[in-house]
Amino acid sequence: MHDENEGRAARKALAEAERVREQARLSGRWFSGFLAGLGAAAIVWITLLEAVWPDGGARGYTAGGGAALFLLASWRAERHGVFPSGASRRLIISTAVWFTLYLLVIGPLVRWKLETSLPAWIAAATVMALPFFAAAWTARRS
Repeated sequence: MHDENEGRAARKALAEAERVREQARLSGRWFSGFLAGLGAAAIVWITLLEAVWPDGGARGYTAGGGAALFLLASWRAERHGVFPSGASRRLIISTAVWFTLYLLVIGPLVRWKLETSLPAWIAAATVMALPFFAAAWTARRS
């Protein structure tokens, strides 16, 4: 009789733990949308900086506005109570790869060869933002 009560209590505790785990997983689903949003914002921001307003005061305002937007998005993300497993790693790696591609690889090549071509910068910015979309996809699957 003692074993039956312990077995029921154990099954109940396991069911509750599974319910809490699933609730936490669902509460962290926002993060994949956040990463995809960062990728889309990065495409728009780089295109505006490099093709629409490549120099002058508008470039400075665009750079500052984009930086402020990313800071606000980060602040908003920090207000969420639940982050999925590996969230920080996904964000750091995506941002580092995107930034490296922009500053050291794709950005200089497009600037050198195609200057301010709008289609070229849209394509280049999309390729540079792929790490955010890949991280969003992997975050969604976990």
